[in-house]
Amino acid sequence: MAEMLTDLLQNIYGRIAQLGKAIQDLKNSMDGLNQNIEEKITNLNEKMANFSQEISNTQTRHLDVLKEIGNGTSEEIKNIQDGLGLNALKKMISDMDNFSKLAKEVLNQDTVNLLLSEAISCVKNLKNQNQPQIIEEEK
Repeated sequence: MAEMLTDLLQNIYGRIAQLGKAIQDLKNSMDGLNQNIEEKITNLNEKMANFSQEISNTQTRHLDVLKEIGNGTSEEIKNIQDGLGLNALKKMISDMDNFSKLAKEVLNQDTVNLLLSEAISCVKNLKNQNQPQIIEEEK
């Protein structure tokens, strides 16, 4: 009986640990994505700085250069958005928020107490069912 209760508790805490690990893995993935986005933005800012220097060096062609930069930058931003999957990232963040809320609901004290109560009740029922057999075997 004690083993069953111990196993049940270990299973509950094992599941809680797995959920915690999954959340930590998601956090690590998000950190990696954020770093990747920062690098892409830094690269884009460097390109913009280079373009700005080029404009000041070629002032006679500044209108044409500005049009090219505008078109190129817009295209680059679209490519970066497509490459990074910003919409997918937003959806993933939303899904992670929903997952976090669900995890909080599942792991709240009332739910854990209910699971433990049910486990204890099952153990008591098993104990009560096994007692008459033990008494009959002793006779």
